[in-house]
Amino acid sequence: MNLLIPTLKIAFSDLVDGVHEKAFNERFPAKGSFHKLARGGREYWYHVMRDANSPTGRRTTYGGIVGDPETDALVQRHGRANAQHKMLKGIASMLRRAGLPSPEPIEGMVAQAFQRSGVFQSGAILVGSVAYQAYGGILGVKLGGDLHRTQDLDIAQNREISLHVGHTSQRLEDFQEILKSVDPTFEPKLNPQYPKAGPTRYENASKFRVDLVTEHKNSDRDRKAPIELPTHPGAAMQPLDLMEYLIKNPIRSALLYEEGVAVMIPDPARYALHKAALSQMRGLSGEAGKDSKDRLQATEVLKGVEQAGRTSELAEAWSELWEEKAKRRPLIARGFLSLPDSAIDIIARSALRYGEGPFKTSEDPKETLRRFLAKDPRGETMKTNSSSKNKRDNNGLEV
Repeated sequence: MNLLIPTLKIAFSDLVDGVHEKAFNERFPAKGSFHKLARGGREYWYHVMRDANSPTGRRTTYGGIVGDPETDALVQRHGRANAQHKMLKGIASMLRRAGLPSPEPIEGMVAQAFQRSGVFQSGAILVGSVAYQAYGGILGVKLGGDLHRTQDLDIAQNREISLHVGHTSQRLEDFQEILKSVDPTFEPKLNPQYPKAGPTRYENASKFRVDLVTEHKNSDRDRKAPIELPTHPGAAMQPLDLMEYLIKNPIRSALLYEEGVAVMIPDPARYALHKAALSQMRGLSGEAGKDSKDRLQATEVLKGVEQAGRTSELAEAWSELWEEKAKRRPLIARGFLSLPDSAIDIIARSALRYGEGPFKTSEDPKETLRRFLAKDPRGETMKTNSSSKNKRDNNGLEV
């Protein structure tokens, strides 16, 4: 794996900091101020400013979680004048010339429109192949292959943050209008309940898709039903299996479009492990070709995680997936057995180093997983609720 020289690693870090601060200050005008508000045992930042058009005479906007170091620092620096545009444009241009991947124009324009509308600052996370291109600079490597090329862009929404946004008088743009500002040919394409419920997919005349997804909640009465959230007026989010695992503890990054686009993406270790498991779901759902791409992306990011010295985070992410998703262990085991030996070895070495199961120093990690599948190929001993035996979620998997 090709490593980035230190200058490029520092440049990408500076770009991430710069574009996120720029987006933050554009979203929250200097004439307002930040206040803390407690909800559900936690404190949150809210930006408050006068607004003659609001019934209350003021506008309140969700700003982030109190105690998050990056958000707290942005609040402290809020309103400071800066002349970053030229500097950021120069850094992004240098990184592109150095060979770091940049999005296709339609990907960059859509992501930029979401950033300017506050979508990412309201709990949305860029997932899928577009997110893949944002990991190289974070990990300090050039990820192999042309694996970031895609014909869709996936946005996952954190439902808890969406509810906090909904408690304010914050006015959010209609989701379809955001997309139409980029390309007027975007139209709703997916959701059997549409128009009674918002669409979960939009597609333009060139067949470029934007998919909206979210995590399951135990309170969901229908695990297949799209969820309407206050952060995405006019649209709905499709709950997907393991999405709550993927979007937990997201990180900041940037897409190298124009002067850089501030985005939130999944933790790299979670992204890689989720991709491996997802490759098995793709096979079950018949999405030909995407399963092999998932495995290649998982392998490249796993190599990058190890090269970056983040194996403790990988071990923690693996432990959570294996221990807390017991019903999915057969799926997980098959997914990881489909990876190259080098990728399996990275996972096993990380787990063993930090005392995480089920791997053993005396046994090949592939044999450990095969033995688990031979003992319990369908995961039947993992089921704890017999009444759910014949129920299936939207991926066709037993729940």
